[in-house]
Amino acid sequence: MADPEPSEVGEIAAVMADPAASYWLKEAITSALDRDVFDAERDALLLARLLTKRLDAIVARHFETRNT
Repeated sequence: MADPEPSEVGEIAAVMADPAASYWLKEAITSALDRDVFDAERDALLLARLLTKRLDAIVARHFETRNT
């Protein structure tokens, strides 16, 4: 597999060095870097979709109860 591009490495390093980045995110990046890149991406995209649906449902419930 090809080595990552310098810009990719720099962006990852910047997140890892950012004190405002959560420990959860840093652990997820570290874990993902040890996995097959295609599997890691597929899982990350699925997680993002699930979290987006959860957020949308919570926001919808919040505004539904405020408008009644």
